[in-house]
Amino acid sequence: MPARALARAVEEQLPLAERVFADLADRTRDGEGVTRAAWSAQDQVGIDMLAEAGRDLGLEVAHDPAGNVYLTLPGRDRSLPGVLMGSHFDSVPTGGNYDGAAGAVAGLVVLAALRAQGVTPARDMRCVGLRGEESVWYGIAYIGSRLAVGSLDPAEPARLVRGDTGRTLADHMRDLGIDPSRLAGAPPFVSPANTKAFLELHIEQGPVLVARDLPAAIPTVIRGNVRFPYARCLGEYAHSAAVPRGGRKDALLATVELVARLDALWQELEAEGHPDTVFTVGKLYTDAAEHAMTKVPGACCFTLNFGGTSKDVLDRLRDRTYALADEIGAARNVTFALGDCVGSDPTPLDDGLRDRLRTASQALGIPVIEMPTVGHDASIFARAGIPAAMVLVRNQHGSHNAAEAMEMADFGEGAKLLAVTALELAEQ
Repeated sequence: MPARALARAVEEQLPLAERVFADLADRTRDGEGVTRAAWSAQDQVGIDMLAEAGRDLGLEVAHDPAGNVYLTLPGRDRSLPGVLMGSHFDSVPTGGNYDGAAGAVAGLVVLAALRAQGVTPARDMRCVGLRGEESVWYGIAYIGSRLAVGSLDPAEPARLVRGDTGRTLADHMRDLGIDPSRLAGAPPFVSPANTKAFLELHIEQGPVLVARDLPAAIPTVIRGNVRFPYARCLGEYAHSAAVPRGGRKDALLATVELVARLDALWQELEAEGHPDTVFTVGKLYTDAAEHAMTKVPGACCFTLNFGGTSKDVLDRLRDRTYALADEIGAARNVTFALGDCVGSDPTPLDDGLRDRLRTASQALGIPVIEMPTVGHDASIFARAGIPAAMVLVRNQHGSHNAAEAMEMADFGEGAKLLAVTALELAEQ
């Protein structure tokens, strides 16, 4: 099917996408934003909506043991590895409606366009709605995609605890009629044997495309990260007016010094030529049950989150964090308990797939740039040996907030790139 004819077919399916987005927002609204906790009733709304839309289109609908949903447009030779598209439905608390969901809906739109044109590709084309991409719910990210490819221990759902409910992932799965025991011994639902490539559309979560006035981008690499999600500094509570500087064990000032010196290290790295490194302290707080204006803080909790495209730089940041914590702790008579260090290495995206996306952008006259991106499910498929690539779509006001404002015209441009590239892959 010619690229421009397929692009027109995608445009004809944009009203379907608008209806799904609107319904999804209405049914998962939480104040001004949306909240779709992983493996919750709200998360299930997205899974069920995708399944229902697939049935309406006459597509095959299936669920894997983890509760991810798949829509399949059968190919002429079903023994061939298929082409998979999609993203996740869960959100952060009171987040935006498009982070993740745009990719799942884009996959639906592509299959709807092909179905409407009577296209039967050479191999299966599938759309997946994933769960548990956001780390906010169970402390780790990409749970749904990791369970799909078999890279997460099937016993983990019984160990992972949701922070706001205190209940395990296995408990929340059972609430939705998903039997976590089915994960044990089950072969990977998605593997290189049945999947030729994975393509993920996602909103851009920063300001680059808005600043450049471009509708879309092709990511080069998924940034890795080093994270300390449960760090603490332990000192000693004391009377603020009675204890001189030398006798204090001030956990808050020690933490502030650590943060300041890590910020200085971040600036050093930028000066050395590593501009694609980021550092964030998402949480920093004293104990509300004990803190007071007239008390020296005896405890401080915080998080550290580094991101970047260089494994060497991330390793340096990790090592330097431990060294600074020891140094500052000794100087200030406090103890840093940094807790588990988690994260992932940077994941380059497939060069051949990126070439195909570039070719599609030229054929359709859609201007794009290439740039790194943050963590996405595509990295899990890539690490599982499945070639992966992405399309980023312009999105005003960033993400992880209620103000996400992706425009349907930009979504349509990204979906066209996805469609042309996916069909080309499916025909080979």
